[in-house]
Amino acid sequence: MVPHTKSAHGAFVILSCMKRINFKDVNKLISVVTSLDESLGRMSEEASSREEEIRNAAADLLTLEALDSLEQIPVEELRNSKSGIRVNALKDAGYLNLKDLALAEDEALRLVSGIGEKQTASIRAILAVFGKQIAEKKTVRLSMDDDSERNLRLIRAVAVCRLGNELQADAAPVREQFHTCAEEILSRITVRGNIRWLFTGRKKKEMVTEAISDLTRFAASPLYERAGRLAGRWRDLPGISSDEAKRDFEQHGAEYYVLLEKVCGKASSLSASVSNIPSELAARINSFEPDLSCFTGSLRGYQEFGVKYILHQKRVLLGDDMGLGKTIQAIAAMSHLYAGEKGGHFLVVCPAGVLVNWCREIRKFSTLPAWLLHGEELESGFSQWKESGGVAVTNYESMVKIIKKVNNHIRLLMMVIDEAHYIKNPEAMRTRYVYMLEDESENILLMTGTPLENRVSEMCSLIGFIRPDLLKQVKEAAALSRTEEFREMISPVYLRRQREEVLQELPPVEVKEEWCRMTEEDRREYVAQIMARNFTASRRVGFLQKDLSSSSKAERLKELCAEAESAGRKTIIYSYFRDTITKVEELLKDRCAGVITGSTPVSERQEIVDRFADAPPGSILICQVQAGGTGLNIQAASIVIFCEPQIKPSLIHQAIARAWRMGQVRNVMVHHLLCEDSVDDAVIQWLEDKQLEFDLYADESAIGRAADEVLDSEWIHDFMEREHSRYLPAAVPQQAADKTGSEI
Repeated sequence: MVPHTKSAHGAFVILSCMKRINFKDVNKLISVVTSLDESLGRMSEEASSREEEIRNAAADLLTLEALDSLEQIPVEELRNSKSGIRVNALKDAGYLNLKDLALAEDEALRLVSGIGEKQTASIRAILAVFGKQIAEKKTVRLSMDDDSERNLRLIRAVAVCRLGNELQADAAPVREQFHTCAEEILSRITVRGNIRWLFTGRKKKEMVTEAISDLTRFAASPLYERAGRLAGRWRDLPGISSDEAKRDFEQHGAEYYVLLEKVCGKASSLSASVSNIPSELAARINSFEPDLSCFTGSLRGYQEFGVKYILHQKRVLLGDDMGLGKTIQAIAAMSHLYAGEKGGHFLVVCPAGVLVNWCREIRKFSTLPAWLLHGEELESGFSQWKESGGVAVTNYESMVKIIKKVNNHIRLLMMVIDEAHYIKNPEAMRTRYVYMLEDESENILLMTGTPLENRVSEMCSLIGFIRPDLLKQVKEAAALSRTEEFREMISPVYLRRQREEVLQELPPVEVKEEWCRMTEEDRREYVAQIMARNFTASRRVGFLQKDLSSSSKAERLKELCAEAESAGRKTIIYSYFRDTITKVEELLKDRCAGVITGSTPVSERQEIVDRFADAPPGSILICQVQAGGTGLNIQAASIVIFCEPQIKPSLIHQAIARAWRMGQVRNVMVHHLLCEDSVDDAVIQWLEDKQLEFDLYADESAIGRAADEVLDSEWIHDFMEREHSRYLPAAVPQQAADKTGSEI
């Protein structure tokens, strides 16, 4: 006799071909297994209902926003409908705008003098048209700071769907394996009752007994347990709390909008995605269908067009604004090429600070192998890449060590040059190394979020590298400032989209100048640097003294950090100067979750950002603006503080864009710490003047007369002379007093 075996649900089944089987327990186990199999199978069906909940919640939210917009439309607008509606009677009854009418009950409207059933119906029809038009123009925007029922309902709906999609992906192989095993075992249990068992032959009894034994073992197997856990998690998803959903939204904000766009059909219009591309070319590009079987991420509508553009045009400059996901577009494009040629080779060249991030993103969003060619890992990584294929990720400085091994030896499916403005100078060695590989790759992707950093000749060199046939025409058109002609001419090679065009849901940015009155110590240290004609040191006004307890900027900095902590927000603090960063770190002590400077090892930068993301609200990340302003994604922070004004507009834009980018779920507050009657006044004025030029050409995606220049020596000399003259009368008595004191 076979011993008793305990099933997963606690029943005991006697397995014997000689004695009767406890079919009550057997059928109970069969029912449990069948029910679990059906639950796993229903995941796809239930997913559609969860998408429907998103659509309904989004519609409710848009309806509410449309209702608020109706408040801005006076009731007089009904006169234009030519429906004969008695507008004056409505006004006399207290209905002053269309929102008042929308909120009114039909019965209340019919009681208004001259407004009967027919006119009430006309009013409802007009309101429906207005509401639809307004809702169509609005973009669904989720908010971490809005605890209204409608906002939370939509966040919860997207959270349930997003987590459900993840769960479905995890469950797919388990579901298939579970169903196959269950179906095979249950098909062999052809006898399920005592009466039939009595009339069953010995051979068949042995077969059924063996199948029941297999079923009990199956019910106690790791596969069964995992299937049960997955089904339980799926069943519990609708019970997710609003707080849990908000935490998930805060961590995965970009994925929420990808899902909203997919489910609600609020994709960016093609016109916004294609920017300056002629319609005929845009249509050809849009008809291209990439193979994304090796891509594991999700693309926004404009990103999908970007991938098609990259692949269709083969050699291009992607100039999307920072934070629009150029990296994921590059990975998707490489995935398409890899799907067609497994084992193919790709090369990504990027700044040192984002090497690790590139490798992580490739592994996260694709099945392509990623090899880091840098430092101690360079030689071993290169050998593995050469043999196995995949994506080699290296930095500009390391190109000297691999260029000869790649040139004329390895065919590249695609070469990606990140922060491509690094190769704007044709005479620089790193530019020459990149140019040497031009013949090794049919597909070349240049990426830069700051294509206007320098003058037109330097920008044209990038276009000339990938499309030398256009170079002469491009230079002529840019020099003549024929903007429309210029944009159309470069459209086959240059794609640029701005945040405002494609990310309408992005939370607002508020910029505030925090003017501080210099303390006596602030002024004394600042004047000393002015008298020494040390412009660089004078820019550190407010942080020149050793003891920051006497600094007006430091005092305001502490106040801003305390306010951020009270609001449950995280903060990035930027400075150009290492000495300032050291002092700020000491000032903030335990609240500082990490520091990134130019000397921070490349391998540690992403780790610091990850720790900051996991740190509690109120945490602070301190960055040297040159190091922390490029390549890193720091959406965990929504407060940005600059210790001094920067002298290059792109540094400011890059630094802010680390936080204000796709995936940011809070409004971003930017604070500039400034001292009155100091160099800060002059630099801010200079920045404002330059910003006008920068905005003009950035908005038009043009290149000519780019405005992002550092302060020139003549400007600095003139300023220092003015400041020296202004502070000299005050400085002379102080110098005399200091001299007298030293003599005594």
